[in-house]
Amino acid sequence: MIAYEFKTTVSNGVIRIPAEYKDKVPGVVKVILLSDESVKCVGSNKKKAVFTAVSLDTKGFVFNREEANEREGVCKTQTEYNDKFRP
Repeated sequence: MIAYEFKTTVSNGVIRIPAEYKDKVPGVVKVILLSDESVKCVGSNKKKAVFTAVSLDTKGFVFNREEANEREGVCKTQTEYNDKFRP
């Protein structure tokens, strides 16, 4: 597929191909339209969310990986799982 770029005016829904390209584009073509006019988006007057930084004092905090990963009902070993769920 070969791309040709040009500007033209749409008149009554018709796009005129400039004379210099008419012989180069016989048959079916793929058209991608890019408009120079700005389009007002629906809801564009809405305020944007504002995020503020959060500061946490972590001095003295001790992270315990075992405690963080501890889940009720979760088996820690395959043997524990087998004992709990298999007859």
